[in-house]
Amino acid sequence: FSSQFFATSRTHPSETYLFNKTKNKMQELAALLLCKLGGKDGSADDIKAVIEAAGGEANEEQIAALVGDLDGKDVNELLGAGMDKLKDVPMGGGG
Repeated sequence: FSSQFFATSRTHPSETYLFNKTKNKMQELAALLLCKLGGKDGSADDIKAVIEAAGGEANEEQIAALVGDLDGKDVNELLGAGMDKLKDVPMGGGG
């Protein structure tokens, strides 16, 4: 059996679904950020091309949703706003 079988066989089916759903969303987001780093606008076609070049399967629905959610927004501003929220999260090392 593959390691993927063992990773998913110990979870409830709904947890596996949620993991795969999150993974797919992260795939599209990662592809968008790679497009932006490469100087592209991050269109649906750009995102699909990055995913397929990496050997993944592009989900047209999720790509369209991501592009729609980010329409008219600056990715750098969104990342900056997220970092501002993280500064208030208590973090510490234990050891």
